[in-house]
Amino acid sequence: MTAERLVVMAVAGSLFVGPPPVVDERGQQAAFRSVVHTVPVYVTVQDGDGGLVPDLTEDDFELFDNGDPVEILFFSNDIVPLTVALLLDMSGSMSADFQLVRRSTAQFFLTLLPDDRVRIGTLGEEVALSPHLTGDLIVLNRILEQEVWPGGSTPLWTAMREAMRSFANESGRRVVITLTDGVDSCNFAYGDLCADGGDVERQALDEGFMTYAVGMAGGGLDGRVKRLAERTGGGFVELEDNTDLSAAFARIANELHHQYVLAFTPTDLDGKTHKLEVRLKRRELRARTRESYLAVSGTGL
Repeated sequence: MTAERLVVMAVAGSLFVGPPPVVDERGQQAAFRSVVHTVPVYVTVQDGDGGLVPDLTEDDFELFDNGDPVEILFFSNDIVPLTVALLLDMSGSMSADFQLVRRSTAQFFLTLLPDDRVRIGTLGEEVALSPHLTGDLIVLNRILEQEVWPGGSTPLWTAMREAMRSFANESGRRVVITLTDGVDSCNFAYGDLCADGGDVERQALDEGFMTYAVGMAGGGLDGRVKRLAERTGGGFVELEDNTDLSAAFARIANELHHQYVLAFTPTDLDGKTHKLEVRLKRRELRARTRESYLAVSGTGL
């Protein structure tokens, strides 16, 4: 191939399309010729038994924007590093399972790959989010042992809102995983600190967050939390036995490590919410992805 061959590179906020980058004598990369704003679409594919299907090609997928077929500009089934906010419900009702949650969360950390990053958060008497977004197991386990304690109510929506806000400067796939044994019950002294579920749902959909939820046995997940997980392309698990918590965390990590990445260029950045649909040519398979995106500039991988 000549030096004028075209390349497509996924970089931070956009796909760059144009000739290969020029490197000067100091090894610095010159500017690309053009920038194309793209919409990333993260897809989980399962067979009829719920097993992951990791070996499809681009030709197996069809992508639709508001019902119209669009060209898949970028496709990958490579492992995408995790950027995760892990929210642990530490309300008073979780006291009996506190040590189990600690042990299971530590097991979850062992599933992380070298480029994965996690931020630990808790919800209870307060909503607290660690400033550390890291894959360093020493740091994560120190936070888990020294900064996670039970007590208080269940400010579920508030914790999700703050977790998303903490990722304001992060691009790519951003995931919020929430472990809880109940529904939202925000009892902060100042009521205006409590988030509204509808606002959190809109934020997650408009800003492209993916959410997962794990419901502890005996509690049951809020139906709105389950619906949000489905709408964002994530998922939820309701445990029948709390001893299955480690397995639930491992299942979510494995799924996130085996998602497909598709991207396309919107034909109209009209500032409106567009419906997204992924279809598979093999009808026995099922694709899960977010149901919509906000058509504004600045989106991208």
